[in-house]
Amino acid sequence: MDATPQLAAARFPFLRHHLPAIEIRPRRATELVDASFQLLRRYYSQLVTVSAITMAPGVLLRIIMRDEMSNPQKMGTNPGPFIVVALVTVLSATVSDAVLSVAASDGYLTGDIDLSHALSTGMGKIVSVFLASFFRGLLLTITIFAVALVFGLASLLKTPLVMIPVVPFAIWAMAWILLRTFALTSVVVLEDTGPNVAMARSMKLTKGCTAHIFFSLGLAFFLYFIITAIISVLGITLLTPTTAEIIGSLVIIPIYPLLSVVSTMLYYDLRIRKEGFDLEIMSRELGTDATPLPAA
Repeated sequence: MDATPQLAAARFPFLRHHLPAIEIRPRRATELVDASFQLLRRYYSQLVTVSAITMAPGVLLRIIMRDEMSNPQKMGTNPGPFIVVALVTVLSATVSDAVLSVAASDGYLTGDIDLSHALSTGMGKIVSVFLASFFRGLLLTITIFAVALVFGLASLLKTPLVMIPVVPFAIWAMAWILLRTFALTSVVVLEDTGPNVAMARSMKLTKGCTAHIFFSLGLAFFLYFIITAIISVLGITLLTPTTAEIIGSLVIIPIYPLLSVVSTMLYYDLRIRKEGFDLEIMSRELGTDATPLPAA
């Protein structure tokens, strides 16, 4: 546990019941993921409860339709079940991200998570979160369509050399969009904004910090996929195929909060770096007025 909050409590007794759970300060990528694990361990039961409630529709549908999902021939002839499962899974993940962002924020800033508050606040902004996610997906779709158009023209004109620089550019463009818009959900639910404002706000917060975002989120996703891969391999090796598929569907619930916690912590990390958010919190705790520093 960080020592700074305890030292602050000793010097300022009136802060003892209003301290954040984890020291609010800028962090490198590895430090940020470590702090996210601290937060996750401290409030794991609450965060997993949120994950279970919000991810349940997608997980249950995957279990019910596991036979159709595991048979490529069936999906090829009848893609309907796959489309339904994919849609419900995406919607469930979007709801989960919104509610988990509120829960992680409360745990980080106040040292307490109120599940009813997290659910009501996250669900109250779900339409804006969906629209913001739709805009993000639209940008990715336009990028993919543009690349496909270039490939089609290159094939038509029989100029395959044109395709060589297009592939790395497409990868870079999609990565750029994902990194610069990662904070959309956090901005919508934690700053009470609409999707358009959230897009501009996310772009502003992430400007000049792409590498930091890449390593922070990349490390979190790497750990996430390593954990899921290990569990999947163990399930396939030790259990029956049906049981392994069910466990593979359920395992997302206990580990999904990691991604939302890291994303929320990273959002606040950018605010600390660009707006002096840590100084604002310190001033609030001391009972003085604080004007946030302008964003860089």
